[in-house]
Amino acid sequence: MVTVLVTGPVVTGETPAPHPAVSEVAAAGDVTDVGRVPGAAPRAGVAAPDGPLPTVGVTPYVDLTTPPLPTITDMADATGQADVVLAFVLAGAGDTCAPTWGGTTPLRDPAIAARVAGLRARGGTVTVSSGGAIGDYLEKACSDAPSLARAYATALDAVGTDHLDVDVETDRGRTVSPTRIAQALAILQRERGTRVTLTVQVDGVTDGLSDDAQTLVRAATTAGVAARVNLMVMNFSYEGSWADAMIGAARTSEGQLEAMWPGSDPVEVRRRTAVTFMLGRNDMDMTTTPEDARAVVDDARASGYGAVGFWALARDNGSCPGTETETDDCSGIDQAPWAFTRIARGFTAPA
Repeated sequence: MVTVLVTGPVVTGETPAPHPAVSEVAAAGDVTDVGRVPGAAPRAGVAAPDGPLPTVGVTPYVDLTTPPLPTITDMADATGQADVVLAFVLAGAGDTCAPTWGGTTPLRDPAIAARVAGLRARGGTVTVSSGGAIGDYLEKACSDAPSLARAYATALDAVGTDHLDVDVETDRGRTVSPTRIAQALAILQRERGTRVTLTVQVDGVTDGLSDDAQTLVRAATTAGVAARVNLMVMNFSYEGSWADAMIGAARTSEGQLEAMWPGSDPVEVRRRTAVTFMLGRNDMDMTTTPEDARAVVDDARASGYGAVGFWALARDNGSCPGTETETDDCSGIDQAPWAFTRIARGFTAPA
């Protein structure tokens, strides 16, 4: 178990006061692109590695593992949102180190390729996501870092992108090697300039990042991987307001990242932080309403986070209000079509 000193405020029920927006900090002191006043002494300790970072600020996930395949260009035409995360790349048949969509669909499936081309024609950036909540992981099937790096590269090339999201969820009995993942990402970043997001589990308001999430971030830091850390604020026990709980869990996790990277200015740590919520009815006994989502997005913007996202695009409609369980093709609540997408588009990342 990794023990981390939490330097950020721990929130236990009340909505935390937002950090100063990056624009406010800049106005006070001519902040550079890494959030440090020129001429200030370097901060002591380990810093977040330098390197290419993701360029997208709003990252809705598109589930390619559950039919029917969503017509993602409809979202772009209705809302203007053309950036998406395609989920998930998994090991091939027989748990082999051969990347597929969802373990079964070829990477160059014509229907998926057509949708990606449609988004790109609308100016969109596509991110490939590996991992997820179910299925056989590439990260386990590939026996070493070079083979895992090649599998990642194959998936990236299939849709023509340099944005990779790694979402390893280890609470379901799956064991992966954080060192192998980190070394594979280091290879990709060194050889291809890949822009990396680490999507990680959050255990709650007071717990923040899971132990395995902390281990993965540390491994990536040791390997010299520049990465955005995307906090999944979903599916944990809480009391009081669900919006406050999501914001509080993100704030606690942010404090843990500041402790891991004491050599980086807190403004820069927040710029490398993203938050992702699950819209509507969640897997557990909570529901994210549009009002909850707006609170999370507003806090992320005020705090200077680098991105916001949500799971998942095909659920962003009100076609099944009142359902008692989470479903893949609707939110389970009464809402307008694309309500959460439009709320997320209110986010702006720091310059």
